[in-house]
Amino acid sequence: MHPFTPRWPDDDDGYVPPDPFDIPFRSATDLVDWAETEPLTLWNTFPEVLHLGDDGLFRCHSRGSLIDGVRLFAQQPSRMLRARATSTGAPCGDYWVMMEPRHPWDRRGAVDERDAACFLKLRRSLARQGVWLLDVVVFDQSPRWWSLHELTSGTTAWEFPARPRARLRRPTPRRCE
Repeated sequence: MHPFTPRWPDDDDGYVPPDPFDIPFRSATDLVDWAETEPLTLWNTFPEVLHLGDDGLFRCHSRGSLIDGVRLFAQQPSRMLRARATSTGAPCGDYWVMMEPRHPWDRRGAVDERDAACFLKLRRSLARQGVWLLDVVVFDQSPRWWSLHELTSGTTAWEFPARPRARLRRPTPRRCE
């Protein structure tokens, strides 16, 4: 667990956060540095999945629903993979990072060992489909953040392994919204 320090103005009228397309994301701390400038980080009630290229640059993203999160996605990875099947034409990166909000009213509660186990299970499931889940970074309203990759590996730095290969017989769509 780490402290989260919002760096956006109290009066954000006219404030524009840095464009994620301009930032190489190579670690959870890179993601958090950007998230600290994005006011929606603490407002969102749904997970957002950033799709990165092997250079760590933002390619596109997808959003889950209010009930989605690492625990549900681990049980139903197809919910997370739907982003690849519904395309608007932009190439989708194979390296994904999920930002998951946790609010006080959220029944999932604090981050614990179940989240770490679900992260590892989801990572294995997505790898079979040609996607490498780099991390799930959870933000709460305290404000604090957790990197599930850090909890399972001891580091916030991400490895961009050789491009994942899907084990499917037919090609998996490579586009997302």
